[in-house]
Amino acid sequence: MESGLRPWGEAEVRALLCVWADRSVRERLKSTLRNKCIFQEMARQMQRKFGVVRNWKQCRTKYKNLKYDYKTAKSAHAAAGSGAGGPGRYMKFFEEVEAILSPTGSCSKALSATGSSATPSTKTSSTSTGPFRGARRTKPSGSVS
Repeated sequence: MESGLRPWGEAEVRALLCVWADRSVRERLKSTLRNKCIFQEMARQMQRKFGVVRNWKQCRTKYKNLKYDYKTAKSAHAAAGSGAGGPGRYMKFFEEVEAILSPTGSCSKALSATGSSATPSTKTSSTSTGPFRGARRTKPSGSVS
């Protein structure tokens, strides 16, 4: 199976959400139409911080799919009315994406919505906040590079 066809695991999606949650990344994505270099940087950050190996095209496709799924879930919830349960019923990462896309961009809302800690299970750089939980790293956290 080609690496491009491998489904995204939960930890990989959370790593993408964590990188996407960064204010500078969000601002660059909003202000740029040709965004290949932004997704290349996102893929590098995912690998460096979380050990998740995905190329820029895979990151862009997942980003677009998450946004589409978010808009679809929000519309489905609005159409079904308030008695049909929350919009998270229609999408697994609804709260996280909503926190990233909200005008205030409060990623702490995404963390409280999932009820989890933002700290990954392995040691990372100082930017260990975001909706990321528990991806496996390529090297054990106790090893010395």
